Amino acid sequence: MPTVDFETSISDFLELGRRLQSIKPLTGVIVLEELTQWYRDVRVEGASFEMDDMLLLQWYEDKPLTLSEPTDIRGIQDGVLEYSETELPSLDFVRQVFVHGQYEDGEFEGEEIEFDDGAVQMSIALYYEQAMVEYPSSYLWIETPGEIGEKKSAYLATPFVAALINAPASKVVVHVGHCG
Repeated sequence: MPTVDFETSISDFLELGRRLQSIKPLTGVIVLEELTQWYRDVRVEGASFEMDDMLLLQWYEDKPLTLSEPTDIRGIQDGVLEYSETELPSLDFVRQVFVHGQYEDGEFEGEEIEFDDGAVQMSIALYYEQAMVEYPSSYLWIETPGEIGEKKSAYLATPFVAALINAPASKVVVHVGHCG
């Protein structure tokens, strides 16, 4: 099983996002398979399972970022990012990683690093134009590769997800950002 350093994992993710954005039509099934396979096959150096390297599967309605290309938004200041005017149903596939030892003694330039400032979420969000019946928004964590099969089944059985998972996405937003 390959192990990559933290920044390489981000570069690899952005490349995965570019490849997925080129698939027409892109569906949630494709993204789910690709992201779970990457999570199963590639470890991030310095990140252990159960809190440091997990998958987060979310479903909700929200205003999408207006990004057209996979983007690392970690250095972009609040208020600079733009969002669409309309809320759309979304399936959001996220790998969340926190690397221990990334900062010497848990500090960066003399300041203590909080989890939300050091952890990143690598997100592929699919948005859909279709109207949704009122299903509740929620999420599901996959804390280890051994949970993938069981948690994927639970995810796919969720009514909100089941209504969208095979539909072509009308918008795809791929980005990397801090958790906080």
